[in-house]
Amino acid sequence: MQKLHFHTPRTGTPAKRLPVCIFPNRKTLGKTSGTQKKQTGTLKERVPVHIKKNQKNLHTGTLLQSASKKCGCPFKIRPTPAKVGSGWKIDVKCGLHNHGLPDRLEGHSFIGRLTTDEKQHVADLAKRHVAPRNILLSLQDKFPENVTRITQVYKHKSVIEKEIRGPRSEIQHLFKLIEDAGYVYWSRKQDDSEVVREIFWAHPDSVKLLNIFPIVLVMDSTYKTNKYRQPLFEIVGMTSTELTFAVGFAYMESEQTENFCWVLEKLKELFVKKDMCPQVILTDRDLALMKAIEVVFPNSINLLCRFHINKNVGAKCKQHVVNDLQKTIDTLWMEVVWASDEVEYGQRLHQLEQACVDYSGFINYVKDTWLTPHRHRFVGAWINRVLHLGNTTTNRVESAHWKLKQMLGNSIGDMVKCWEAMNNNLRLQLGNIRASFQKSFYEVEHAHVSPFYGYLRGSVSRAALRRIAEELLRVDYVGTNRQICGCTLRTSYGLPCACELGRYRVGGIPIPIDAVHVHWRKLTMEVELEIGEDDGSEVDMTAAMDELWRQFRSLDVIGKRALRSRVCELAYPTMTTLCPPPEKIKTKGGVKKKGKKPADYDVYRDPSYHEYVDKASQSSQRQSQPSQTSKKIKLSKKQPQFIVQFPNHIRSYIEDVVNVESDGNCGFRVIASLHGYGEDGWSMVRRELGLELID
Repeated sequence: MQKLHFHTPRTGTPAKRLPVCIFPNRKTLGKTSGTQKKQTGTLKERVPVHIKKNQKNLHTGTLLQSASKKCGCPFKIRPTPAKVGSGWKIDVKCGLHNHGLPDRLEGHSFIGRLTTDEKQHVADLAKRHVAPRNILLSLQDKFPENVTRITQVYKHKSVIEKEIRGPRSEIQHLFKLIEDAGYVYWSRKQDDSEVVREIFWAHPDSVKLLNIFPIVLVMDSTYKTNKYRQPLFEIVGMTSTELTFAVGFAYMESEQTENFCWVLEKLKELFVKKDMCPQVILTDRDLALMKAIEVVFPNSINLLCRFHINKNVGAKCKQHVVNDLQKTIDTLWMEVVWASDEVEYGQRLHQLEQACVDYSGFINYVKDTWLTPHRHRFVGAWINRVLHLGNTTTNRVESAHWKLKQMLGNSIGDMVKCWEAMNNNLRLQLGNIRASFQKSFYEVEHAHVSPFYGYLRGSVSRAALRRIAEELLRVDYVGTNRQICGCTLRTSYGLPCACELGRYRVGGIPIPIDAVHVHWRKLTMEVELEIGEDDGSEVDMTAAMDELWRQFRSLDVIGKRALRSRVCELAYPTMTTLCPPPEKIKTKGGVKKKGKKPADYDVYRDPSYHEYVDKASQSSQRQSQPSQTSKKIKLSKKQPQFIVQFPNHIRSYIEDVVNVESDGNCGFRVIASLHGYGEDGWSMVRRELGLELID
């Protein structure tokens, strides 16, 4: 038996560590001999790989290559720590091999294990949502000797997540994170079950910003954020520096009026004062959400997104109007939307009607769908009188959706990962908002150094000063005439308009601070929220706790158990029995793939026109109309089988046969195909027919 005694330092090339094919466990250097024996054991089965016979996957039918490290190699060593000094004593039990030695260590499961420092490095990068491939590259840069593969990185990330969550369920861990971060949140479950129905949460700083800037809120839903397919309802606001802040998030079971009402009721509870509510709420034309706003915030003005309206009208124009007139009609429509008063609105509408005299379908759609019921929600003649602070589209919340999805990375995460992404996004957002406040305090733009802005510098946001400077350019031709001015900046933004600025200039006085709406004068969020005198009882729980104890004492044993369980749900949220939806939620939103509509898809919403108008328009252009001189179109090989199902006396008049999908909407699909919309345009046909029946 041969004995070797030499030192094996941690650094150095792999060839200097051990001149054999099996190396001692570099993770256990310095441990006792007994521990080392447990780690090494019989090492003859660790390196050589023997490929077994290919086996077939019973589920997919594909061939799988299974492997084993057992090849019967007789080589065997036993390392033990040296008694004197550092290093190891290696007893070579058998120095023979029945295979060749590897020249590289990449892919070696034993050598490729992560050290303690490497594990910590992976944990730090994983916490920042760094992709595993980038983590591996960082490991190779920081630890040149590292031969870890990406599989070990994925495994260690999984181990980290399991250690953090521990024995808690997904909802329990979510509530723990929310509690630790100080969020305000509510949830409710489905009847007779422990399945979560809706969850609403708001960051404490978001609640503070909401009460500081409550004038305008923008709301919209987005999809593909979680593996349960629950729609995410997001509410955002605007600061005095014109930055967007997230007010709250809600995962909903469905997008119906009852669900929106529950979310808006929780939003209402975020306001410190009872009588406080948003003056303007901007949404798209979601009838369920609009109805919920009327119920929960009856005093708020619900505006509609101009962008989506213009897209839908443009889509309808492409379907009904010839190409030569489309641009002209689009221009006339934009003039109607931007009309400054009701007189101009009537004139522009008359011009549009004259241009569309041959296109009754288009003009009827515009008037019946948008102008008659909703003109006061998006036409300038009406919304210019509303303090919307420049928010006439839902672009703010759409942009917030995009930033959040960039942070999420994919749509297969659970609620915990979604909350972590939202929390990280909020932290970055709040940092930008605080920085913008400081810039308005201490930085002065060169365009605002004039004494004319003397009272406003440092007291009004730079965003407001920029708008005032732009309005000041109109003074040269507006003067002090209110009729020419229109005073849109005053009514829509709360800032001095051109005629006001003209009077200040003529008088030779700086712009007074009182001429600027208080919204633009709030340049900090480090304030304590004030509670009205009449609202103090809301935070006093003395009477409620006394009543709770009285009820508890008056109940029998069963009643006490039931009451105690309900109280424990509030007192110990991390011990909740709630669970996420067991299956993917069926919500509104277009079914993207043909034939993939799930059963009982009862809350299906027709997509907007602009979502498929280009496809329908291209299909209509490609599909040539039947020639008048052609009596019959040659049928395809598959179509004659349908001809025999028609009576003989009408077969000669059949030009073509289209076999549409039989999903219960085949009649609508036929009409859509004949009009050039394609089968996927059946929902549009159904909606148009429904509107005609209502009329």
